Amino acid sequence: MHLAAFNKVFLVPIVALLVFAIPTGNAQSVSGKTVNQKEDKGDLPKPWVHPPPDQHAAFPVSPFVPGKCAPLVFMGAEGRLVYKPYSDKGDRVLDWSQCGYEKSEVPIPDVPVAEILQPLSQEDGPSGKMRYPQGSDQRELIQAALDRTAALEPMESGFRGAVLLKKGTYYINGSLEVASGVVLRGEGDGADGTVLIYTTNGGGNAVVVEGEGPVTKEETTNKVRIAQDYLPSGSIALEVEDAGLFQPGDVVCIKKTVNEKWIEDLGVGERLRHIRAGEEGSRKSPWKPGSYQFEHIRRIMSVNGNTVTLDMVLPQSLDKQHGGGEVYRVNVDQLGAQSGVEFLRVVSNYDTTVTSVKKKTNYSNFGTGISLRNTSNSWVRNCTMLHFYKSAVSIEDHTQNITVRDCKSLQPVGPFGGGYRYPFAVNGGTGHLFFHCYSEDARHDFVGGSRTMGPFAFVQCTAVRGGASEPHHRWGTGYLFDCITTDGSIGAFNRGDSGSGHGWAAANTMIWNADAHSVTVFDPETTGENNFAIGFTGEYSKETFDPMELWYANTRAGYWGTPREGKYYGFALMGNGHIECPDKPAAPASLFVQQLIDRIGSEQAMKVLQ
Repeated sequence: MHLAAFNKVFLVPIVALLVFAIPTGNAQSVSGKTVNQKEDKGDLPKPWVHPPPDQHAAFPVSPFVPGKCAPLVFMGAEGRLVYKPYSDKGDRVLDWSQCGYEKSEVPIPDVPVAEILQPLSQEDGPSGKMRYPQGSDQRELIQAALDRTAALEPMESGFRGAVLLKKGTYYINGSLEVASGVVLRGEGDGADGTVLIYTTNGGGNAVVVEGEGPVTKEETTNKVRIAQDYLPSGSIALEVEDAGLFQPGDVVCIKKTVNEKWIEDLGVGERLRHIRAGEEGSRKSPWKPGSYQFEHIRRIMSVNGNTVTLDMVLPQSLDKQHGGGEVYRVNVDQLGAQSGVEFLRVVSNYDTTVTSVKKKTNYSNFGTGISLRNTSNSWVRNCTMLHFYKSAVSIEDHTQNITVRDCKSLQPVGPFGGGYRYPFAVNGGTGHLFFHCYSEDARHDFVGGSRTMGPFAFVQCTAVRGGASEPHHRWGTGYLFDCITTDGSIGAFNRGDSGSGHGWAAANTMIWNADAHSVTVFDPETTGENNFAIGFTGEYSKETFDPMELWYANTRAGYWGTPREGKYYGFALMGNGHIECPDKPAAPASLFVQQLIDRIGSEQAMKVLQ
């Protein structure tokens, strides 16, 4: 049905829905919702929310009113960004310009070559049921060169050297490991460049960039509580009860120690079981405070009295009524650094006779092209990945300031279900930048995982035949989706009882100057953890906008018929979050680029981004 018929077809059902009353019995309010407590022990969960309307009916159009803080970010008279706080407690939009290699203050370097390898002169073997031939395995030769380079004494910069693979095709059975200070380099990511064809029995990572070990904690000996009753989002300084334990240069963890009140105020506790209720609800897992203690790794820049200034902003608020927070030293000596993978075409062979897209179907291909973990200030650039079923590039735990730029995910092969086809994924760490990347045929093109603590930035990226780009579940904070072009959707909202209980997927996430079929943002129930959609760069056409992501968000969070119900305004930008400029671009064209210019100057910023 065309959206032009929304009011005529759907107005009466929605009015009826809004006045629908749940029988109260012994009822109380939980997170602003009416709760029926008449539930005998052992019974299946009963519904606590209004039922959703027919998803096939037209969506009602509400009049658009700009966010009360609009304009939230704008160009000032001196040519620099001006920010307004979005709460009366001083919460503000984050500075994402610190994301990326060396906080995006310098270009990615050209590391000197330590070893050069040539492809073997050989005739390709038969492919059989596999997509590509299987030639003589060069994995051991390449890995030996990487290991010899890793054993070199590091330069003052921390680099040990690059292993250069000359143009041609290399057949590799198994994974390659890139250690701290080492770069794996090819001579181009095109079909005529350096092509690595990987073979495996199924699963795993084709290339792993990894240091010696993870971040380790020292919280038992030097833990101190945060003194403020409320620390706003976007803060870079905080007051602790006793700063005498710390000094400039210390690497610390700022932990948000949430309590049961935070869980209940967000509506992600027992309520998750009562949204769809019944057998479905019995399979949901309410959030527990012990599983949501959020750790932010930062370096101390200065100590003044009991005020500690950090090197990078905090992506969420810390409220004493919700458990407050604490600070303690951590050890990052085992993390790798100054490693890279660049100018390569990374291809996973696969079984062409397998056709099922069901979960866990084995195509005998690798899950991920390039995986980074236990490393900092490293990069992946100008790499093209083909036929991976999970991710082209995945950034895992214990990582800091990684740049992934000018990379492509092409022709993914494998299941099309939960956990698969997340080509550019943040699964841990902090301060990562994805710049000018391309994805096709994905489920979640540019995506963040659970409990991921930003800031993170996806900038000037494109998805074709795309799915949903989003922080996907369980409180990913501090994401920027800046100048994303996709024929899919972009979202930052409460996924409620999706999966086993995804709950709030995103907080303090900004979607800036998007071109998408839909952009859906909702604000969490807690202060200082809002989500934002500002600017639209696509073609304005009501017939092409898709409000089904909004229907999904309202339904899975149980927001229908409540003050938290997200609205459709006839634009691509929708929800109950902060929305500005839904039918035109906002200034500046790129929030990340302007923030970087403001911080390091235009000339240096252009060197970094060129």
